Amino acid sequence: MKFTLALATFVAAVYGQTVADIPACAVPCIESAIASQTTCSDTDLACVCESANFDAIEAASTSCVIAACGADVAINQVLPAVQALCAAQ
Repeated sequence: MKFTLALATFVAAVYGQTVADIPACAVPCIESAIASQTTCSDTDLACVCESANFDAIEAASTSCVIAACGADVAINQVLPAVQALCAAQ
């Protein structure tokens, strides 16, 4: 639980730029979570970043992102990038 909260906080802080700022290793995990957990298109950031959708996507993608990118990248790069992107919406 602490990891997820830390991941969410980190993502929000880093993501103010673009989807291209998300490390490539995490993109398939996030896209899969968007498709399985929401009715959003992966390009509809307003929908993806809606609180309930964001929480569902984060929960569904966290283990995949950690496996694909490693915990350090997940916490220090992916989470901040995602959070910053959504903060910019």
